[in-house]
Amino acid sequence: GAATLGMFHVAGNSTVAGTVASFQGNALTTGVAVSVSDSGTGMTSGSLLRIASASTGAIATNGVVSIRATGAYTSTSNVGLVDVLASATTAGTVVRIASSAAGQTATELLRVDASGFTTGYTGSVATFTSASTTGAANVVSVTSANSTGGTAVLVTANSLTTGVGLRVTSSGTITSSSEGLVNI
Repeated sequence: GAATLGMFHVAGNSTVAGTVASFQGNALTTGVAVSVSDSGTGMTSGSLLRIASASTGAIATNGVVSIRATGAYTSTSNVGLVDVLASATTAGTVVRIASSAAGQTATELLRVDASGFTTGYTGSVATFTSASTTGAANVVSVTSANSTGGTAVLVTANSLTTGVGLRVTSSGTITSSSEGLVNI
């Protein structure tokens, strides 16, 4: 195949609606519907899977990538609808979300929206955990390197009538005066 198109090429050059390619596993209970892998010793450039949109118009509804679980979706052992695992990563970044658009002025780079939770929900909208036992590892690091105005971290709890807006706790023993639960 041509180097620019690849060995397997599916094109819908005039498709303005509908589906160009479809994979269905209607009775799939174990296994993988689509697998993309590279058994080489190292990938120095490129991507195993690249999804790009060159649309000059607005992408109004489902985004460039849309992942949906319809019906009564249940995740056992908190694997999640999207599961990213880098079991042998020794350096680098596992998930990167970046925008290099110079004109991005009034948008969000990451949104975690839990609008479907009901009264009595006892979980978390986002949970960050770390098993690091030594070193100076940060579980969450917020850096606003070039901001000259605004707020680096904002916590808003408009409907809070009981509970806590921001809680910082530790069961450890702090031994240095330069450390603490809050260090300003």
